[in-house]
Amino acid sequence: MKHLSILILLITLPLVSFSQSREYAREILDQLCASSFDGRGYVNGGERKAADYIKKEMQSMGLKAYTEDYFQKFNLSANTLGGKLCVKINKKKLEPGVDYLIDAEATTQKATYPVKKVSAATLKDEQGLANTLLNSGPVFLLIDTEEFTDKEDGRFLYELAGLIKCHPDQNISIKGAIFLSPNKLTWTPGPMACERTVIRLLKKNAPEKIEKISIDVVNQFHEKYPSQNVIGYIPGKVHPDSLIVMTAHYDHLGRMGKDTYFPGANDNASGIAMMLNVAKHYAQNRPDKSMVFMAFGSEEIGLIGSRFFVENPLFPLANINFLINLDILGTGEDGIQVVNGSIHRDKFDRMVAMNSDNDWLKQVKIRGSMCKSDHCFFHEKGVPAFYIYTLGGVAFYHDIYDKSETLPLTEFEDIMQLLIHFIAEL
Repeated sequence: MKHLSILILLITLPLVSFSQSREYAREILDQLCASSFDGRGYVNGGERKAADYIKKEMQSMGLKAYTEDYFQKFNLSANTLGGKLCVKINKKKLEPGVDYLIDAEATTQKATYPVKKVSAATLKDEQGLANTLLNSGPVFLLIDTEEFTDKEDGRFLYELAGLIKCHPDQNISIKGAIFLSPNKLTWTPGPMACERTVIRLLKKNAPEKIEKISIDVVNQFHEKYPSQNVIGYIPGKVHPDSLIVMTAHYDHLGRMGKDTYFPGANDNASGIAMMLNVAKHYAQNRPDKSMVFMAFGSEEIGLIGSRFFVENPLFPLANINFLINLDILGTGEDGIQVVNGSIHRDKFDRMVAMNSDNDWLKQVKIRGSMCKSDHCFFHEKGVPAFYIYTLGGVAFYHDIYDKSETLPLTEFEDIMQLLIHFIAEL
């Protein structure tokens, strides 16, 4: 009989309650994405509110802690823009998140500047770029990103924004830049404050002719902002020193001004919802090996929480049999992607076989290594790990539209079934 061992495993495992797991997930999403949590960033203690909530959930399940309060504490630097914020183009006030985003490295300023359009050809010429930065005067450059069409231009624009914002040369005369974007606006928090400002302006919402820009913004730079990982575990019945680890980051982008915040439902309240659902299952069905659940802080600002844990582990990393990192688990119409699947091919093939035998997901798609989430530093230390995220469905990401009410949780129960049976075989 095909995959006989898997079929026997499915018969012996207790069934997961579909309705209860989905209801609990929605409860978690609604809580973590509420405006009172301030986007789970570094304004109004938003990320600490999320950490406290996750701690209480772990406590209520009876998870044990490696530390006195479930927290592994660390510090980071962060620049925040949660105070006064007003941007006007030609005297017309714009709406943050809808019309524009201001790069997170901005500093306090209140001024009006003329706008100078500059072509892609000028900026991509070394001498032209130097002349523009040094000799344009106190202006904002207007850069139409649709003029950049080469394959390498995405990287060039990223580096250009960094050069404009943070280049230390005091001879640079410009005051900042407006990047016209034809597509959606996405934002990322910043670990530093820079002298000049970059605005991302949605092209369809911009006036045909941009002559001047007015900015009134107040930043707050935190040199040593206190953050934390939240970690709980369930001791194994048979092999307590052998660990299966599940991770997900709970932080998100925070606020931009007093009235705009980023809910972060898919990224990554959904991963926390899945992790806590799995934790609840194993709290009620004690596993043979120990299960560790780690909610990492400060992922969005540079994978800081997971790096800190790997550099300061609360248990030997060699004790980890396998690690599963969950980041963006809220859809699944097109299945899931398994990063490191080609590296741990035997484990990946077993997961594919389980899914095929039970018709849970449309596909379990293989991918190689990718160091863009919290599994990264564990993988670099030789810990076998998968990073799993969903495919298809809504495409809200790092924007104000990633809300609990618009996240469908399409395949949440089936993904949970697959994870629990995969863990059981581990």
